[in-house]
Amino acid sequence: MNPRVTIGLAVLLALVGFYIFVIDRPMAQRAQEAQHLVRIPKADITGLTVVSAKGTVDLARRDPMHWDVTRPVRVPAASFAVSDLLDTTTSLVPQSTVREAGTDLARYGLDKPAVRVTLRATGGRTVTLEIGGPSPVATALYARVNPGKAIYLVDSSMKDSLAKSATDLRQKTLGDFASADVQEIRIQSPKGALVVTRLGPDRWRLGGAHPWPADDFKVTDLFFPLTTSDAKAFHDGVTNLAAFGLDHPTVTVDITLAGRPELLRFLLASQGKVTHGIASGSQTVLDLDASVQEKLAPDLLSLVSHRVLPYNPQDLTALVWQRSGKTLEVRRQGPAFSGGGLSESEITDMFSSVNLLDADNVDVLRSLPAGSPVFEIYTEGGSDARFAVTFYRQPNGGWIVSNQTLGLEYRLTANVFDGFPKPIVAFLGLASVKKAAPAAPAPAVPPAAPPAQK
Repeated sequence: MNPRVTIGLAVLLALVGFYIFVIDRPMAQRAQEAQHLVRIPKADITGLTVVSAKGTVDLARRDPMHWDVTRPVRVPAASFAVSDLLDTTTSLVPQSTVREAGTDLARYGLDKPAVRVTLRATGGRTVTLEIGGPSPVATALYARVNPGKAIYLVDSSMKDSLAKSATDLRQKTLGDFASADVQEIRIQSPKGALVVTRLGPDRWRLGGAHPWPADDFKVTDLFFPLTTSDAKAFHDGVTNLAAFGLDHPTVTVDITLAGRPELLRFLLASQGKVTHGIASGSQTVLDLDASVQEKLAPDLLSLVSHRVLPYNPQDLTALVWQRSGKTLEVRRQGPAFSGGGLSESEITDMFSSVNLLDADNVDVLRSLPAGSPVFEIYTEGGSDARFAVTFYRQPNGGWIVSNQTLGLEYRLTANVFDGFPKPIVAFLGLASVKKAAPAAPAPAVPPAAPPAQK
């Protein structure tokens, strides 16, 4: 193709892209937003009031992500519930415009609106959305915006979507935080002190006397009940914690969040089939399911990662196999690994298989297994990528793996190496291990001779 033609097409493509992303899309977005009844950006809203048959509720923004109910009680609001309410209000598009509003608002049920939502925004701006009665000729409701003169028809579901009570909007869980923001958890319970620290996006480590690698999913499940277990009942304005056993809590949970210097503290105590819980600084006690306290006081070993080699891939520089004085190793060469006489695909398969070396059971290593080790694996790299484990064959064909540095013992099934690349299996001497031949069938027993006839 002619270079001038190629350059011309490239310039034309760039101009089309510029038009779509810089001119056309923003224009379409502005045109869509212009149809909305309420034209206040959600991020600018600092407070709102909802008046309906369910009562009057005031809310105030605490920070960019959190809200508080300030009337009829002062309690934290559920972030997702307030966000949904704001989305519904600010994205409402009318089905049609009925007429300019006159003095006869009763005709449209707007003299006494079924729902009134008042938004307060930065700069002193205030907008009120009112939902009136039903249209006699359509499955829609009358609505208007103040300031404004027109009356509109809106979807009939708006009444239920906007008519929220304090109970609908209040936070129903002990905590309201994002799992990704949790940096450290400290739990004091009858089982002792538990500390779990985040090392990376999906990496955790147990603290204290046993700095064991922790399982990401199990750690997340550990504090998940704080943000997902809805209360069965609320006790507001509590000043006497002793009535709920919270003056001497059974479980105390301290959570450190990213970008937040102060700790989040939660106190829990069980009475019968109920776990009472309160957030530090609050005067609201929540009645939760009894299982919540149990989930927050796990056995230490239940959180330990079952991965035999839980290294951080970013910090890994080498993986080495040793057997009978021989070594097979792969080392990082730039962004990739090489060595051991393995092809690129075999190295990829090896790491994939190593990452799936999960034990069925993990326990404290009290003594080394009986017999001689079959082989060892160790990794090199950063502080969270250095591990050394020794494999012992069991009479049943399974494996016991010891990590003396961590003081842990892993138990694996006999077939854990079935998916490994053939060169690795051969190096480990596993290719020559044959399964026991099936037992020969028992010889057929000839039928008994028939009785002699008389």
